[in-house]
Amino acid sequence: MKNEYQKNLEQFKKDLQCLSHQTIIDIRDILMDRSIVYQYKRTNADIVVYLFEYDFELLDLTFFGLDKNLSQYTEHISIPSTFPEEDWKTITRNSIYNFESEKTMKRYDENVDQDESSSFDDYFDEKNEAFENWFLDCWKEASQGIELDKGLYFSIHDTGERLDLSSMTEVSEQEIINRLNASAG
Repeated sequence: MKNEYQKNLEQFKKDLQCLSHQTIIDIRDILMDRSIVYQYKRTNADIVVYLFEYDFELLDLTFFGLDKNLSQYTEHISIPSTFPEEDWKTITRNSIYNFESEKTMKRYDENVDQDESSSFDDYFDEKNEAFENWFLDCWKEASQGIELDKGLYFSIHDTGERLDLSSMTEVSEQEIINRLNASAG
């Protein structure tokens, strides 16, 4: 059992590496305000938080900008914005997706033993960690030489913690709100 989890985790890491170049370009374009689409006549000056969020799903990284009230006023940007043709042929999204779907369905079956359940949890923990490490590598390269004047955060969807990309420390959503209130007052 462990081997199939490890095999898929290694493939996931390889897939991420294939997408690094485009992801770096996309992050840099966001930071330089070249690809953000604003809503309701907002501008970059209205946006005080840039949030990059991983949504558990395979390669699903999304960006959106928030105003001082943490209301979203930008369109979502899926990252990478395109899959480079030469890399797309080697990415095995479907095989990993099928594997994860099968394991998820089995998990809800009452006959899944504790070892299998533990392997499933460990796999997703390792997968999230691998994604975060990969994103941070891309972030470091993309943000070099750019003056950053917004709150910049990375999170895993449906978690209360955010990684402050300026200080590389974990913060809660309430801490972000407190920071915004302090800077406004």
